[in-house]
Parts: sequence; structure tokens; C-alpha cells
Amino acid sequence: MSTFNKYFPIIARTIDSELLRKDSINRDEIIIKMLEVAEVKKRLPDLIRNNKKHNTPEKAVGNLVDWFSAEITKKSKASLPWVNKYVREKTLYSGRRIWEYRFSDKILENEIDERDVEKLTEGSVKIVNVNAYERNPKAREKCIAYYGLTCSCCGFDFFKKYGEIGQDFIYVHHLVPISEMKKSYILDPVEDLRPVCANCHAIIHRKSPPFTIEEIKIMIEKNA
Repeated sequence: MSTFNKYFPIIARTIDSELLRKDSINRDEIIIKMLEVAEVKKRLPDLIRNNKKHNTPEKAVGNLVDWFSAEITKKSKASLPWVNKYVREKTLYSGRRIWEYRFSDKILENEIDERDVEKLTEGSVKIVNVNAYERNPKAREKCIAYYGLTCSCCGFDFFKKYGEIGQDFIYVHHLVPISEMKKSYILDPVEDLRPVCANCHAIIHRKSPPFTIEEIKIMIEKNA
């Protein structure tokens, strides 16, 4: 692993924290926020000492952020947990074109259950309509920020099991079936969502209405 790659989770957490408050964050704003992180402050002397070209805190952290962005562009193995998590585009900021980050809807694609969507089929053509509000990336991240990245049913942790590729990965389950939500429904990420692993999510939807988190926990305990 590159020395820089170990900073990727810190950079991602910094981006996520800001995107929970606003729609986007650019490269220079990430650097400013990174310089406030205690773990980064502690390592700055070593970062500067080991790289004479980037001999100020801003340059040293900027180099890390640029490395992170370059790896995402290449879709390298080290960047895979974040490749589909963000949408990036070059924007004009202080007279320079720099990367701006937003949450991507792609992080939710695998969470859509057949019972949650309306399907219209004609021949081999299938159209799936899903309302946007219940797949809001911010709602997902707020749920994870509150409950963490372990499964609410069985405690499975993708990162502990699979390493880097499992970093920041978890499904998010809607306690209120999306098909029952009305257009006026206001989603509460803490009350309405729970992080779950793929196996538990599949079992939850083995019946309609879905099993509850508590019912799945009882099953697991009963068959342990």
C-alpha cells in the first residue's frame, strides 16, 4: 500500500462530513477541513519532512487530496470504495479549475428491492421507476453516521471481513417499505433507516410486509 493510501479513509470521512451539511465540497475546501483533523495535524511534520517539494501544511495535505482524486480517476484498487460514492466535476474556484465532489446516487443502486419499485415490461424492455427522495445519498450517510457501518441485525462488518474493498460499504434498509410511502412523507434517516448487510437485507425481504430488524435478530440468535 502506498504511504498516501492510508490517508484515503480520512479524506473520505472529511468529504462525507461536509456533504452531510451541504451539496458539494471542492478540493481547496477539503484541504482546509483536513488541516483541522487531529490525526492529520499529528502526522503533518512527517509528511513535510518526507516530501521537500510539499513543504507547507497546505501543500502537503493538498498533495494527499490530489493523490486521492487521481486514484479515483484511475479507478485503482485503493480507491474502489469511493469510486462510485462521489460525482466529481471541475469547477472554477479562485480563478482555477479544481475538482468538486458530490454524493452519487450510484451508491444506492444495489439497495433497490423488487418490492420497492414499479416495473413496466414490454418484450425485452424493462423500465424501473424509483422516486428520488427515498434514495437520497445524504439520508444514507446520515444513517451511517449515526449507526455506523456494521449490520444492525448480525453485526457483520465488510471492512473487517474484506479489507480495503469493504471500506465504507453497507446496505441501508428502509423500515417503512418505500411502496407505502406517500409523496408527502418526510424521511428521517435515524428513525426510518438502518444499516444492514446484504444477507440480512435479502432475508428481511423474503416476505411482505418485510421482517423487522428484531425478528431477524431473533432468527439469528435462535439458529446460532
